[in-house]
Amino acid sequence: MGKKSQKKRQEVQTQVEDNFLSLRLAETFGLLMLAFTGYLFLCLFTHNPNDPSLNVAGPAFAVENKAGLIGAYISDVLLEYFGLASFILPLISAFYAVQLLIHKESQDRYIRLLTLPILLVATALIMQMWNPVPTWPFENNIGNGGIIGKLSLNLLEPLLGSFGVASVAGIVFLMSVMLWTGITLVDIFHACRVSEKFLRHWILISVRSISRIKFKKALQIDLPLPAPKPAKVKKPTIQKPQPVKATISQERLAEQQTMLPLDLKDNSYQMPPLHLFTENKSDNKGEGEDALQQNARMIEQQLANFGVKGEVTKICPGPVITIYELEPAAGVKTSTVVGLSNDLARAMSATAIRIAPIPGRSVIGIEMPNQKRLMVTFKDIISTDLFEADTGKLTVAMGVDTAGQPVVADISKMPHALIAGTTGSGKSVAMNGFIVSLLCRMTPEQLRFVMIDPKMLELSIYNDIPHLLSPVIIDPHKASSALKWVVAEMERRYKMMSELGVKNMQSFNAKFGEMKRKGTIPTKQVQTGFDAQTGQPTFESQPLAEAELPYIVVVIDELADLMMVAGKEVEISIARLAQMARASGIHLLVATQRPSVDVITGLIKANIPTRISFSVTSKIDSRTVLDSMGAEQLLGKGDMLYLENGSNGLQRLHGAFIDEDECHAVVNHLKSQREPNYIDIFKMPNAGNSGGSGASSDTSGVDDNDPLYRQAIEVVAREQKASTSFIQRHLKIGYNRAASIIEQMESDGMISEANHVGKREVIIQQPPEEGY
Repeated sequence: MGKKSQKKRQEVQTQVEDNFLSLRLAETFGLLMLAFTGYLFLCLFTHNPNDPSLNVAGPAFAVENKAGLIGAYISDVLLEYFGLASFILPLISAFYAVQLLIHKESQDRYIRLLTLPILLVATALIMQMWNPVPTWPFENNIGNGGIIGKLSLNLLEPLLGSFGVASVAGIVFLMSVMLWTGITLVDIFHACRVSEKFLRHWILISVRSISRIKFKKALQIDLPLPAPKPAKVKKPTIQKPQPVKATISQERLAEQQTMLPLDLKDNSYQMPPLHLFTENKSDNKGEGEDALQQNARMIEQQLANFGVKGEVTKICPGPVITIYELEPAAGVKTSTVVGLSNDLARAMSATAIRIAPIPGRSVIGIEMPNQKRLMVTFKDIISTDLFEADTGKLTVAMGVDTAGQPVVADISKMPHALIAGTTGSGKSVAMNGFIVSLLCRMTPEQLRFVMIDPKMLELSIYNDIPHLLSPVIIDPHKASSALKWVVAEMERRYKMMSELGVKNMQSFNAKFGEMKRKGTIPTKQVQTGFDAQTGQPTFESQPLAEAELPYIVVVIDELADLMMVAGKEVEISIARLAQMARASGIHLLVATQRPSVDVITGLIKANIPTRISFSVTSKIDSRTVLDSMGAEQLLGKGDMLYLENGSNGLQRLHGAFIDEDECHAVVNHLKSQREPNYIDIFKMPNAGNSGGSGASSDTSGVDDNDPLYRQAIEVVAREQKASTSFIQRHLKIGYNRAASIIEQMESDGMISEANHVGKREVIIQQPPEEGY
C-alpha cells in the first residue's frame, strides 16, 4: 500500500513539473511572437518603395525602412502580393501571442490555419475593389490588393460582375472572420443590440442635460468685417541663360582663314575647315516667361496634391529642359520628392521628369522638358573660345549643359570612357562628334585610331583616313587580335619610357625630341643571333624609336558583339588597357547599346571611371552604367548624363548634333591630303614597324624562311595532322614556339581554324616550293 501511494505521488510531481515547463515554454513563445508582431508592424508602416528589394536594386546603406534591409524585403514582398491585406498578418500574430501568454488553448487551431489564406485572399479582393487613393505606391500600379487581389478580381469580375464580386468577397470575409475568431451571427446581433441601447440612452441623457442650460440673450451688433488682404505670391526668379559668345572674327569668316588654329609641324597638312560644318539655322527662342511662371505654379500645386509642400524659388531655362529649383517645406524628405517623378510627369503631361537634389544646396532640381526643343549643332561648340583655347591634346566637344553653355572634355584626363544608350538615343552621333573633334585638332603624326565596328555600319565611313592604324575592324576575332596588339604596344612603350627614365608619353616625346635635336638619338640593345664559334648571343644597337610616339585612341562601337564571340579575351585586354594604358598615351572609347552586367562586367566597369549614359530602358541599366538611377528618364536624341572622372555627381548634358554629310565632308578632306599608312596588327602582338604609326619594331612572329617553319610544313603535309602538341613532339621544340608555328600556318591558309573540339583540317597536300 505504501509503495502504491509513493508511486502515485511521483507521478503527480512529474505531471506538475511537466505542466510548469510547458507553461514557461508557451510564455517564451508568446513573447517571441509578440516581438515578431512589433517587427512586422514596423516593416509595413515604414515601407518605402525606393528601398532596395526584389524590385529595386540599391545600396544597403540607403534603406529608409526602420526595420532595416530585411524589413525592406519583407514589406516589399507582402505589400506587392497582398497589398493592404498584409496588415492582417500582424493582427493574427498578436492574437496568437496573447493566447500563448494567457495560457488559453485553442481546440480548433487547424481550422484557423486553414481559414487564414482564405481570409487573406478575401481581404485582398476587397482592398482591390476599394480604391481610396489614385495610385498604389508601386511603380507598376498593382492596386491596393496586390498581385493576389488583382488576379482574383480579373478572374471573378467577368463572371460575376462588380456587385457579385463584392457580395461574394464580403460573405467570404465575414465567414472567415467568424471561423477564425469563433464569433457567431447571434453574438454579432446581440452586440449590435447592446450598442444600440447604450447609444440611445447616452443621447437621451445628453439632450436632457443641454435643455437645463439657460442662455442669456446677447446684444447683436453687426460690424463690417475688413476685407481679407490678398496673399502675396512670390514669383520665382528666372535665370536667363547667357548667350554663348561668338568667337569667330571677321577675318576668320573668310574662306582662306577657316582653319582651326594649331601649331603643326607638317605645314602641308591642313585641318578640316569650319565651312565643312552646318550652321545652326534654328531660332533660339525658348519658353516665354509667363509659361515658365505658370509651370512653376502647377508644379507646386501638383506636389501639394501628393502631400508635398514646397516653393519653386528659381527657374533655369535651357535649350532642351528647364530646371525648377524647389525648396521643400520643413520635414519633407528628398526621397519622397524624388519618388514622385512619374506621378508629376503624368500630372504635368510631360514625357519624362527627372528629379534630383542639387549638390551643395538645400533645393531639389525638377528637370522638365521644354515644349519646343532647340537644336545644338557641332559647329556651335567647336567655334567657341572654350574649345579653341583648351590646352588638352585630345579635347572633344561634348555639347551644352542645362543652361546652354558649351561643355568640352579632354580624353587624356578621362582617361577612358564607357558610353551606353539604346537605339535612337544619340550614342552613335556622340561617337562621331568625339572622333571628328579629334580629327579637327590632331595630325596623323600626333594621333592614330584603332576602330572596331562589329555592326559594320557606324564607323565604316572612316575607312582610308590617314589617322587609322588599320582598316575599320568588323570581325570580332580580328578585333580580339587587334586589342592584343594594342596591349603589346602599351608594354613596348613602357619599356621605352623605362629606358629613357620618364613616366609618361608626353615626357618621352619631349625628351626624345630634345635629344634628337642635339643629335644624340637614344638606342637600345637588340639580340640579333648567336656567335658561330662561341655560341654566345650577339647584340647590336638600334634606335630606341624613329619618331615621337603618337596618341592611340581605340574606338569600340558595340562591346556586346565582342563579348559574345570572344568575351574573356576581350575583357582581359580591355581591363589591362584601362588599368595601365593612360601613361602610354593609349585611350579607350567603349560604347554599347546593351548595358547589362554580362557585357559591362565588373572588371571592365571598375577600370573605366568616366561614364556617359544616354537614354536606357530601365533603372537597372542606369545603375549598371552610372551606379545611379536617372538615365531611364532621359529624353533621347543626345540627352545624356555625364559622370566625370573624379566627380561624385552626375551632370546632364545635351549632345552636339553632327550629321552624316558633315562626317563625309571631313573624311573626304582628310583622304584628299594623304594615303592611309596601314600596318598588320592581326598576325601577332608586336608585329609591324614603329615610327609615326606607333607600331612596334620588334618581330616576335614566325619567319617564312625559318628552317623550323619549313620542317613543320613538311611534317604536316606528310602526316596530314596539325596541332601544337604534334609539332612539339616532331620538332622537339617548346610549346610557345609550336603554337606560333601553328598560328602562322593558319594565317598562311595551310590549315583551317580549330573546330569546337580543337581539331584542325589540313588544307595543304604537299610542301610548297622553296621560294614560297
